[in-house]
Amino acid sequence: MNSWFTSDTHYGHKNIVRGTSEWENKDNAQRVRDFDTMEEHNDALVKSINSVVKEDDELWHLGDWSFGGKDNIKIFRDRLKCKNIHLIFGNHDQHIEPLNSLYRELFKSCQYVKNLSFKKDGIKTNLFLSHYSHQVWAKSNHDTIHLFGHSHGSLKGIGKSMDVGVDTNNLYPYHLEEIIYIMKDISVEFIDHHNILTN
Repeated sequence: MNSWFTSDTHYGHKNIVRGTSEWENKDNAQRVRDFDTMEEHNDALVKSINSVVKEDDELWHLGDWSFGGKDNIKIFRDRLKCKNIHLIFGNHDQHIEPLNSLYRELFKSCQYVKNLSFKKDGIKTNLFLSHYSHQVWAKSNHDTIHLFGHSHGSLKGIGKSMDVGVDTNNLYPYHLEEIIYIMKDISVEFIDHHNILTN
């Protein structure tokens, strides 16, 4: 099974689209996406994801799924062909988050954070997923890679961590092997007591 990672799609969010934004500094290219209409934006998100993530693949979405009303949650989900979408809650997923929410049924799983392990050719890769960037995370001093979103490309990761939001990858999700390749030469940063205990 191919595993993919993305975040902050904000399907249906008018203020994140240049042509429909009401933000005062909407001309700031770092804040908005360069589309004339919401339809163009939403279509581009769907096309980008469906072009690489196949039906039986696994997609881990690290939060802020949609915006602009509850209906967009299901509309966006129905447009994606992947059957195995996992959601890490973001700050704009309040309609999916409650335990009694029927929207949870649209996803393979829903959680706040997740630890994952993958093994290929005898090499194990550990991941820690969260909507938010962390300074330290479980086994960060042992090569565990931390994937996050929320920042829309504005926040540099610490050590072996990276923002996998769509704004950092031309609206496309990242493949697991791409993440491993990007992280392979990045050093572990010891920024707490572990630098004393392990040196």
